[in-house]
Amino acid sequence: MRFVLFSLILLVCSCEQAPKETRADRIAKAVCDCATPLLNLNKQAAESPQGIDFEKIQAEFEKSKICIADQRMKPEDLPEVQKSIVVKCPQLSGEVELLNELLGLQ
Repeated sequence: MRFVLFSLILLVCSCEQAPKETRADRIAKAVCDCATPLLNLNKQAAESPQGIDFEKIQAEFEKSKICIADQRMKPEDLPEVQKSIVVKCPQLSGEVELLNELLGLQ
């Protein structure tokens, strides 16, 4: 009985200490979700022996920008969102130029 009670208390305490998802984390995840189709298309184009469909890439880029703009990110959110993107979306954080363009920094 004591073991069950101790286990229950331990479970409750560990759940309370879990870090809550911040606004920056939610935005970073949304930015990642918005940019993933574009990242996949860029990867396919780089690996394709045929050629690159620039119009398709441009259209996907515009869709990604609109999707990211719909997140209503405030300028003061940007530093925390950028930090969170490194953790939540490493494939996008590695594409610095693309990320800066999508976030409107260039």
